[in-house]
Amino acid sequence: MEWFIAKLVYQIQSGEGNHQPQFDEQLRLIQAADFSAALSKAKEVGLDQQTTFLNVKKELVNWRFIDVVALDKIQSVSDKSEVYSQIVETDSATEYLDDLRIRARKVRRQLIQLEHYI
Repeated sequence: MEWFIAKLVYQIQSGEGNHQPQFDEQLRLIQAADFSAALSKAKEVGLDQQTTFLNVKKELVNWRFIDVVALDKIQSVSDKSEVYSQIVETDSATEYLDDLRIRARKVRRQLIQLEHYI
């Protein structure tokens, strides 16, 4: 069996969809015999994880699986091994770096919250 990393994309719609379009991109570890089996398994997971529920506003929220948009074999599974890489081209390095700083602060806040509960 081999290890793969798959990127699954879902579209999220709340109520009538009168909001900014939302998509969830998930990275999933998949263990399979080969690429074809990994793709089938990733699609199966995507379809199985589709869901519909009511949010706090009593609006119907629909998570609809779009597709598997990336599938890569992981050469080795060990501490600090790279499992995913994406080169980003942007119109504004400043805006991109500002966005990264915001996301990094969110990660640090998560750590603080976890430490608070321990």
